[in-house]
Amino acid sequence: MRKHIALAAALAAALSLSACAGNVGTEPAAGSTPTVNSGQAGQESHHAEDGHEHGGDEHYGVPEVTWDPAAEKAVKDTAAKVMGLFARPDVSETTWFAELAPHLAPEYADDAKYIDPARVPIRKVTDGPAISRDAGNPLTITATFSTDAGRWQMLLHRSGQQQPWLVTAISPQDPTS
Repeated sequence: MRKHIALAAALAAALSLSACAGNVGTEPAAGSTPTVNSGQAGQESHHAEDGHEHGGDEHYGVPEVTWDPAAEKAVKDTAAKVMGLFARPDVSETTWFAELAPHLAPEYADDAKYIDPARVPIRKVTDGPAISRDAGNPLTITATFSTDAGRWQMLLHRSGQQQPWLVTAISPQDPTS
């Protein structure tokens, strides 16, 4: 067993060193496309300390996403629609979940299918959504709503600029009161 672990560690170290030795002393041709490191052996790898210039054009597989008026409108529209669908305690469980599910992230949908809409205390949304996000993060936001059952919040996430906003959680803002 120890031989296998030692062999795996040696192989990983060798691959790391060979990636660092890659194209020493050469510069990419003007207008060339940077190589994206997908973690496969034999591909060029760039790090902040490697002596290569790292311009804004290198994405390394991370989607380029911006926050703009269209993104703000889309997330507000989605949040308002989903809270309206969520706050319907008089709807059957089947209908409630079927109409809500397309707007939920898969992980949250797995949890939400066990929610009994009759136990959702909200009957009316009175204000919102007010949205907030961390500076520099155009992928995840928090939408806050005032309701007849107190303040509630919703977390929404998108995986890319043109991807839909999906709800990852809905909960009372201050569940202890």
